[in-house]
Amino acid sequence: MATVLTETEVKPVLKWAGGKRELVPEIREFYRNLSPTKYVEPFFGGGAVYFDILKTLGIQHKETTIINDVNQDLIDMYRNIKSNPKELLYHCNNLKKDYEQHGYYFLREKFNGLDSNKNNIERFEGIERSAALIVINRTCFNGLYRVNSNGFFNVPKGSYKNPRIVDEENLYKLSNLLPKMENIRCQEFDEIKDINKGDLVYFDPPYYPLNETSSFTAYSSSFGKDEQIRLKDYFKKLNESGVNVILSNSSSPFIEEIYSEFQILKIYAGRNINSKVQKRGKIPEFLILGDSVVSQ
Repeated sequence: MATVLTETEVKPVLKWAGGKRELVPEIREFYRNLSPTKYVEPFFGGGAVYFDILKTLGIQHKETTIINDVNQDLIDMYRNIKSNPKELLYHCNNLKKDYEQHGYYFLREKFNGLDSNKNNIERFEGIERSAALIVINRTCFNGLYRVNSNGFFNVPKGSYKNPRIVDEENLYKLSNLLPKMENIRCQEFDEIKDINKGDLVYFDPPYYPLNETSSFTAYSSSFGKDEQIRLKDYFKKLNESGVNVILSNSSSPFIEEIYSEFQILKIYAGRNINSKVQKRGKIPEFLILGDSVVSQ
């Protein structure tokens, strides 16, 4: 019998724009009765759906799951959580002291390898860089990951009196629950070749913006209309191959148009990552279902 995890057993290590913790109960309705050979998440982000897969379908799925993201720093962090949580915690604690002594912008400059005068400086590398990502994420404005056109992290400081950087017990649990190292990948979403009939793939791509000011897609790279159409074509290809496919995206007319041949549901998410407090709240999103998911 599959080991069932309690809902409070693991929490995301990062606060991530577009995280799915609030929407998990609605998405779960479309995979809770499936028995996939493998689970694949090409846009992993904070991983809320993956951890619910383990809770709902059984912890044995960590042995075959593939998690992927195009953000190299994010994937390096997960690899370090998996392979060396003790050393990662050591660096997190040291960098928290640096944060308390020198401030947020000291860490941000070393993360970018660029000081306030745009001069090159030695940047964080290796496991220390992963620790810096955690500390910066927990102390920046709204926990947002955003880079500018030159690839430099540019989120300002958040307002925190005594931020909790890392939960040691939770990090060790994450280390245990993550897939094996070779299945923690950094590829383009359509470069994952080992997806077969009967597998379950959940896509949570950078959302197509509802308007010109609503996009937070800079966490990875440019993901515009051409990339959205490429993703739709890949979604369709997997669907036609008998793969169980589910995709989240914004409720924009463009997304509704390109996925018009599939079942599209409108669900509502609370979005906390918005610079204007009065604009936070329930926002409609699309959940798009492949044929085998609809027919279960």
